[in-house]
Amino acid sequence: MLDQGKQFGPRIGRLCLTRPSDTPSNHIINIRTPNFLIGTSRGVIPHFSRDHVHSANGISWINVPFESFLEQSPPIPTYQPGSQPLHTFLGFDTSKHIVSLSLRDPLDAREMPANGNAHVSASCMRGVRKVTPADWRSYVLTMQPDIAFALCDTPFTAAPHSQKRLVKSIERSAAWLADLLRPVENTTDDSPAPTLNVFVHMAGGTSTSARRAFSQSLMESLHGLEANAVKPLLCLDEGVAGYAFDLAAFHNSESLAQTSTPDAAGTPTSLSSSIIEPLSSLSLSPTLDELLRASLDPLPIAKPRLVTDVRSPHEILRLIRDIGVDVFDAGWAVKAADIGIALDFIFPVPSGHDSGPDYRKREIGHNLYDAKYAHDFVSLTNAFLAGHDTTSSSEAPVCPCIACSPVAPTSPIHHSRIDVQSHQADTDDDTSREQFLPPFTRAYLHHLLHTHEMSAHTLLVAHNVAILDALLTGVRTILSGYDDQNEAAAVFSREVTRFEEVYDGAMSVFHTARDNWKEVKYARGKGRLAREAQKDKDVRSVHSTEVEVQ
Repeated sequence: MLDQGKQFGPRIGRLCLTRPSDTPSNHIINIRTPNFLIGTSRGVIPHFSRDHVHSANGISWINVPFESFLEQSPPIPTYQPGSQPLHTFLGFDTSKHIVSLSLRDPLDAREMPANGNAHVSASCMRGVRKVTPADWRSYVLTMQPDIAFALCDTPFTAAPHSQKRLVKSIERSAAWLADLLRPVENTTDDSPAPTLNVFVHMAGGTSTSARRAFSQSLMESLHGLEANAVKPLLCLDEGVAGYAFDLAAFHNSESLAQTSTPDAAGTPTSLSSSIIEPLSSLSLSPTLDELLRASLDPLPIAKPRLVTDVRSPHEILRLIRDIGVDVFDAGWAVKAADIGIALDFIFPVPSGHDSGPDYRKREIGHNLYDAKYAHDFVSLTNAFLAGHDTTSSSEAPVCPCIACSPVAPTSPIHHSRIDVQSHQADTDDDTSREQFLPPFTRAYLHHLLHTHEMSAHTLLVAHNVAILDALLTGVRTILSGYDDQNEAAAVFSREVTRFEEVYDGAMSVFHTARDNWKEVKYARGKGRLAREAQKDKDVRSVHSTEVEVQ
């Protein structure tokens, strides 16, 4: 539901999911947008336990790539009974979490064996599996996710692609979407047929005309056998709940601004290909904005737009400002935690937060592998307060993560009936109030990272997700704070410009952190002695060179 916004530009809205329940009234989950989803590996959010997921208030939408379960046939999750088998199997809260199902991990842009007319190549622990549209439809109907992503023929080879390949990608993607949208027949007379909320990956690669052609194919009226297959839908878009854009394929290829287009390779013969302009007449350097606009221009304005594999908060803010994207994935924030970065930025940027102490742009986070944090006994972020440090006069926002605002248990943890009896006398005192403990410090996280403790990454993921949630909360606050839509867009644009002026868009801290992470990772394990010997040899060589120069 779109509360405010235009076809292109900043907008706010709500994702409203109505899920049938055992109670007389259906259960409804509302997610305010712009917002984010978080991906999983084998159904688990990286570094998180189920308790961590339930305690993270910012996590509302979880995506499960099903390819990681394909090593067994049939896949193990399909054995789970019940009305919400996907939630039950993975332990997610049906009253809080929207769980979507995609075949492939949208962040995985590795080159794969080519898809066929009747299958998609998916990667699992035992290699590559071929998944047919019938297989995928069966998995979706069995697992009953809240949202299902239709299969898409995405070429993960370097752009540009030939016109023949783009035509094939469009035709396959549309056909596979139509297969998933076929009406579901009732297996029993008592239960209603399940309804699918289907998101479609927008095909077309790095060609603006190909993207426009795919969008127009979604809006075209169906006739004959095609219309009967998806009846009562009049066009494919009527069965689509939202649109997804995977940027991994773009990031995996050369820069869009350097993309060249080959000459047209023959005259297309299919119906959908006739809409595509000859490649020789296309722009030689389509930008990301141009590609997204080409896909969205023919489509309805009110449906949600999802973009995966964003790489920075700057990119998120620009896509909201220029395109009107509603949902982003949190993969980059999780990857930052993998290499020891604690994010530290705020939007909108408050006054007095203009630049770093040396008048350079602020880093968007702290590389906690760096030795300078070994004796830094403060919380992970400068932009937010820790829960333990707040006072009645505090104006700065609080970071609610388990690293900055750990909470003492409000009740004892019972392991047996004897524990319950021994703590019954304590239930009437003030211990039931939520109390914040002192925050975990940068020095402590630095120690955990260098000793390869798994809890370091758990704390960092929780913190980074909370910072990302605060960023999008700030966006929604600005856009909803003005009655005039144009005024809200202007204020938001100024705040985005200010954010870009204050924080380093090159994200140099990521490059340094990745190097430090590699040093710590390879400091032990197989080949450690040889690496240390080579490192000592290199140090002695440099030292001897300096002596000779002197």
